[in-house]
Amino acid sequence: MKVTLLLAQCTSELLQHSVQIITNVLQELEVEIHRVELHKLPYFEGSRTRQMDSIMASVEASDGIIAISAVPMLGMHAAMQSFFDHATLYDMKCFSKPMMVVTYSDWLGEQEAAQMMLKCWEILGGMDGGATYMNKSLPSNLVLERIEKEVENFYRLMKQERPNIGSSQRMLYYNIKRGRMGIGFETPIIEERKPEIRNFADIVREDSFIGRMQYHKDHTSNTASAPVENVSKEESSNHRIDLSTKEQTIKEIAQLIEKESSGESFKSMQSGVYTRPPQVFTTNISTKRLQQIPHYFTAQYDKELSMVLKYQVTDIEEKGYVVIRDGDCIFVEQIDEVPTVEMSLTEEVLNNILSKKITYQKAFMLGKLKVKGNFSILPKLDQVFKAL
Repeated sequence: MKVTLLLAQCTSELLQHSVQIITNVLQELEVEIHRVELHKLPYFEGSRTRQMDSIMASVEASDGIIAISAVPMLGMHAAMQSFFDHATLYDMKCFSKPMMVVTYSDWLGEQEAAQMMLKCWEILGGMDGGATYMNKSLPSNLVLERIEKEVENFYRLMKQERPNIGSSQRMLYYNIKRGRMGIGFETPIIEERKPEIRNFADIVREDSFIGRMQYHKDHTSNTASAPVENVSKEESSNHRIDLSTKEQTIKEIAQLIEKESSGESFKSMQSGVYTRPPQVFTTNISTKRLQQIPHYFTAQYDKELSMVLKYQVTDIEEKGYVVIRDGDCIFVEQIDEVPTVEMSLTEEVLNNILSKKITYQKAFMLGKLKVKGNFSILPKLDQVFKAL
C-alpha cells in the first residue's frame, strides 16, 4: 500500500512530532510513504504545471492521502489552497480514495480549516478519512496519542476499500465543469460496479436444466407441467434426464455433503478416494512453546514493569499465562489474577512473533492477533521480548 503526505508549513514542534508519529505507524504497517512539500507548488494561474503533474502522479498511485497543515488566520493555508485549486484541472478518478486531515493552529480555526479541506476533497471525488484538530492550548501528549490511533483507523479504512458514494455537491461541480468544457451534462460515474457474487444455489439454478425448471416452477402461478412446456425441443434434446458432466459433479458434491453431515466418511468419487486425516493432538508441543516465552524476556528493560499476559493458541486449543513482575518473567498454566491483556492467535503467528518476523503491534493491525484488554501495551511487549 502507498500513502502520500501533503505537508503545508509543518514547522511547529507539534506538527513535526505528528509527521514523525504518522511516518512511524505507516512504516510499521509496511506502507510506502511519499512526502510532498506543498510550498514548492506555484500559485494557481489556471493551467497545469510540471510540479502539480508530479504531485498528482503520486496521488493517483496512492491508496490514501494524509494532509497535514498549519492554520493561519482562521482559514486554510495558502499552500493547501493552491493544491486544491490546481487539483480542479485533473480527472475525478485521481481522487477516489480517502483523505485524513491533521491541522494545527496556535490561535483559532483548526477545526474549520480541516472541515474545509475534507469538503474540497469530497467535491473533487475523494472520501472523508477522518480529521484531528490540534491547538497550542491542548495537551500535546493526548493529541499525539490520538493521532497514532487515527492513523491506525485510517489504515483499516484503506484496507476495507469502501465504495466511493458521491454527493449532490460533487455531481453539481462536475456537471458545471463538463458544461464549461462543452461536453454536456451527465451524472458522473463514481465507481465501477463490481461483479455480483453468486452462491451455490444460484449456480445450480442458472447453470443446470433441472435448476431452470425448478426456478420457473417456483416463480409462476401455472401448474408444475408449465416449465416443461416452455422448454424448447432443441433444449430438451440437449438436456436428457441422464445428467451432464457439470450436473453429475454437482450431484456428487451434494451427496458427499449429505453423508458428511450424517456422520459418514467421504466415499469414492470420480477423481479418487478421499480419507479424512486422523486428528493429531499436540498439547505437549504447544505447552512447551508457551513455556519458552520467558526465555525471550529482557529484564534490563524495566524492572518495575508488572503485567499478566494470557496467551490462547486457537488452532491447537492451548492457553497459558506469562507473568512479568519484579524484573522477572515466568509461565504458569493457571492464575487467579485478572490478565492485563488477553491475546488469541495461531501457533504460526506466535512463532513469527517470537522470531521477530512480525511484531505484536503489526500482527494486531493485520488482524492476525486478537486482543482483549489494554492493547496499548503491545509496543512495549515488542521491546521487552527479544529474539534469541
